[in-house]
Amino acid sequence: MLKFSPTTPIVFYASVSEYVPGKGQTETWQKIGTLYGEWRGSFGDRRLNAQALGVSDSATVRTFYHPDIYSKMKTNRTVVIKNADATAIKDGEPDKLNPNCYEVWGGVDNVLEANQYMEFAVRRYEGL
Repeated sequence: MLKFSPTTPIVFYASVSEYVPGKGQTETWQKIGTLYGEWRGSFGDRRLNAQALGVSDSATVRTFYHPDIYSKMKTNRTVVIKNADATAIKDGEPDKLNPNCYEVWGGVDNVLEANQYMEFAVRRYEGL
């Protein structure tokens, strides 16, 4: 049985791309849900490996399985807002200067395919 301490509120936003007549292809960020999770910052070998890839701030997150959030994370670019910080989204866009704004890095895992927990890595959001 997986044990973790879900003490950090996390808000998920997915990038949705659509064609708007007269404007062309547009990208919007849509809130897909809020969960509590365990936020573990990177250290040691993980931190060194991330830094070698140009990632200065990363973490591993464990949270409860939610089928809609999991599905969006599998198919859409996803931003994760640590501490449910309401200031991390400005004018409908993730704020790359906000220290609580992260993006999913490397996909999401449905732990043991048991539909109980999700685990994923995040890195500081830097925009496009």
